[in-house]
Amino acid sequence: MKPTETSSVNYEIRVAGSLTPQWMDWFDGLVINTENGETLLRGPLTDQAALYGLLKKIRDLGLPLVSVKKIPSQEKKMNTSVTPAKKLDTKTLLSTLWIVVMINMLKADILSGFIPGAAEEVAKTSVSTGASIPQLMLIGAIMGQLGIAMIILSRVLKYRINRWVNIGVSIVTIAYIWGGMSSYPHYIFIAAVETLCLLLIVWFAWKWRMTKAHS
Repeated sequence: MKPTETSSVNYEIRVAGSLTPQWMDWFDGLVINTENGETLLRGPLTDQAALYGLLKKIRDLGLPLVSVKKIPSQEKKMNTSVTPAKKLDTKTLLSTLWIVVMINMLKADILSGFIPGAAEEVAKTSVSTGASIPQLMLIGAIMGQLGIAMIILSRVLKYRINRWVNIGVSIVTIAYIWGGMSSYPHYIFIAAVETLCLLLIVWFAWKWRMTKAHS
């Protein structure tokens, strides 16, 4: 059985002929407006029975019916026109931040290649760290691939492992960035941007467990 509606519905009824506002009581309090030889009755009616009763009164007065229109309430209009903002998924956010980090790391490497004596700087780093130049290059390649992998892993790993892997790799990457610190302004600026993004990754990954955990 279909449930009976208890809330009133607004109607707009147009008839041919002119009526004065004094007829409002006769038409159950509906607002009466007359224009261009037609009368517009507008207002709420409790149910279909009330509508049929009103139409009977119009017929009894001999007024030709022009149209009957149901008007959606303001509440319904609001519910259909306003959609809540969708919250950004944590996995998507973490993956996007890793993309920003990797773009900046690539930018730093490209700009550093234009520095006079860059090869000599690598040789000095090799001597100070005790690692050969190929080993230093391998470490840089591994860190680059690790960051690229995090772009994908942040989207596919399950909640618990995803959270801790993001925190751990971010901390290691920060250490790598500042461990190979250069005094050139461009490197300091880019390193600061990378660090900010990595700290955001740590923050969002840590906060993730306090919101909605995904298994």
